[in-house]
Amino acid sequence: MDLFPPVAATPFLFADTLPTLVRVIDTETAGQRLEEDAVIEIGSVDLDLANGAILNPLQTLCDPAGVEINPHARRVHRISDEMLAGAPPFAEAIGPFLGAPTFAAQRASFDRSRLRFPGRWLCTYKLALRAFPQVRAHGLQSLVKYVPLDLSPVSGLLADLHPHRALYDAVCTAVLLREIANVLMPRCAGVEDFLERAHRVSNEPALLARLRFGRHKGVVLAEVPTDYLEWLVAEPGMEADAVYTARHHLERRVMRGLRALAPEARLEG
Repeated sequence: MDLFPPVAATPFLFADTLPTLVRVIDTETAGQRLEEDAVIEIGSVDLDLANGAILNPLQTLCDPAGVEINPHARRVHRISDEMLAGAPPFAEAIGPFLGAPTFAAQRASFDRSRLRFPGRWLCTYKLALRAFPQVRAHGLQSLVKYVPLDLSPVSGLLADLHPHRALYDAVCTAVLLREIANVLMPRCAGVEDFLERAHRVSNEPALLARLRFGRHKGVVLAEVPTDYLEWLVAEPGMEADAVYTARHHLERRVMRGLRALAPEARLEG
């Protein structure tokens, strides 16, 4: 089912007056396996979908409670044990970040599993696949580069930070969500409708733009032959995102009365 079908009427993004704050959040961890991992940094900003403002930056380091930082993770986020000296414990550090009705994160399942905050969660990775299927990679920094995202208006929030620090990534994710909303919101009946649809998309498998394996690796899904999609759906053990995406395209082809490949098909999911 296409949760963001094009519509004739296109309401302007910032015309809605409903409470529309989304807390965009990011975590950095010690990089261990989930059951042994520890959050060592949290960063967030609020995105106001009523006017596009990005505000209320929050950041804290967290005491990892004896969990050692994986060397690979340390190389990525550059957070050292010395920097964590005197940091508050996780249970104390999360207080200021709680209370938002809607949270958003890139790869939200990761951050949600570690923070366990109640509320509605949006996944900007899954939403970006819908809004920007033409981009070849949907990691955060790839989206910044190739959408592209203009970070100059938020340069003050990014000062003295770098990618893979929690606040830096939260700010970039907020800019991304704002651009996603600019693309997808005109297909919705206002901000709340957008948030509800975005929440549904975020709780489904990802609708991939391209296959990530096999003889059609890297090929746009709309151009993959029908018989290969049927094989993919029937084959045991395939990854959930690939099966979900294959089913989506098979259903669309059936609805269009197609059994052969439609050369001009375009991924609109």
